[in-house]
Amino acid sequence: MWKIDENNILVGFMNISCDYSVPGTMHHDRVETFGKIKAVRTRDGGRTWSGPIEIADNIRLQDELRYGSRHEFSEPFDFQDKNTLLECWCTPNSAVDWAQPWVKMSRDGGETWSEAVMLPDCGIPRYQGRPSYIVRPDGVVLLFLTARPNNNPHDRPVVFASFDDGRNWSLVSMMPNAQEYRMICPSPVILKDGTILVAVRVKPAMTSAWDELYASDDGGLTWRFVSRINDHGDTVHLTLMQDGRLFAVYGYRRLPFGIRAKISEDNGLTWGPEMILRDDGGSNDLGYPRAVEVRPGEILATYYFNDKDDPIQQRGGVRYIGGTRLKV
Repeated sequence: MWKIDENNILVGFMNISCDYSVPGTMHHDRVETFGKIKAVRTRDGGRTWSGPIEIADNIRLQDELRYGSRHEFSEPFDFQDKNTLLECWCTPNSAVDWAQPWVKMSRDGGETWSEAVMLPDCGIPRYQGRPSYIVRPDGVVLLFLTARPNNNPHDRPVVFASFDDGRNWSLVSMMPNAQEYRMICPSPVILKDGTILVAVRVKPAMTSAWDELYASDDGGLTWRFVSRINDHGDTVHLTLMQDGRLFAVYGYRRLPFGIRAKISEDNGLTWGPEMILRDDGGSNDLGYPRAVEVRPGEILATYYFNDKDDPIQQRGGVRYIGGTRLKV
């Protein structure tokens, strides 16, 4: 999810044809490997949306990267320009042990996209790429991924950096990890004083998940634990509001299935009461939210969802991209 200006917002998602007749057609590996990455745009802050545009065809991109991959961009990018957008994913998908990450860039607010460039593997066999990035005050771009190192069977967040405006990338740090369970899907923000905060999804099992907050005081090189955000929550997204509050939104994969959020007024040390944005989900196959502050105090959160009252019930109703607008 990229905010170009107050009303111009672009939302990306995975897409594949599905008639919901066979459960296997909804398997995430199928969507990630054989589907396409598309995006829809709003120019009125989320009230109406355009038809989808294509960012990447995963099958075609897999062949391109396998037989002729590029490892750097020929020209730098101006990350101070809000029309400069970065997309990140991995090939062939996020589940296989040899998945490798790539990035695409746009200079025109997502109207067109560059060819994909592979990130270096840095000796790590598996990555899961997501477009979660920030720009430090010194201009260094930090991209937050998930990786599975050689010496640990569990995924952990890692940080790549570009010191030349996006042309090249290198691994600069690994976030604290647990030897017993996965820590994945980091979501960063940077405070006015330069402190970097990252929310991560902690996932010991499909039936157990919560979200934690970590901080770096040295530009993303070392990390310390700050707080636990919730009792239960899946993939979380962190938004720094203009008034300094933190907005954390996450999928809720227990009954009643839905989307929930919390707010912190002290840089993540403590969190307020849980807000229920949606509780009408048809199954736990939902979540992965992204959120932006459209205007002061007004949030647009988007996510994938399925409805419990949908007449088609195949482990929940038809999956779609939904949104919630709220004032906090």
